[in-house]
Amino acid sequence: MRLRPKIGDFIIIIIIIAAALLLVLTFYEKNSVEKTAIITQNNSVLKTIRLDLLSQDLTIHYQGKYPGTIEAKNGQIRFLHAECPDKVCVHTGWISRPGQIAVCLPAGVMIKITGKNTDMDILLH
Repeated sequence: MRLRPKIGDFIIIIIIIAAALLLVLTFYEKNSVEKTAIITQNNSVLKTIRLDLLSQDLTIHYQGKYPGTIEAKNGQIRFLHAECPDKVCVHTGWISRPGQIAVCLPAGVMIKITGKNTDMDILLH
């Protein structure tokens, strides 16, 4: 016996696709002119780097149970090396857009990129 899709099945599929698109659009941040990388370890800010103003390569070392190295250059940043067991943070690769995050959970280190657009949408008097 073969089951045929009914009209209700198509409505549910459309609702799921619409919800997925809405979530993607809600969390999407446009690339901005000013990009700042905030590096935290266990909720303490280790370093704040303006990626858009970076003129030379920068290497940051962090300590703890699982020490590691973070590299920043050409407006992007990544975990270069980590002593954590799974190395998921290193395999994340480069991040460069506002809203992107790279995390090393065992070390408690997080890199988050924030941005600010300099375009003006509304002019208030």
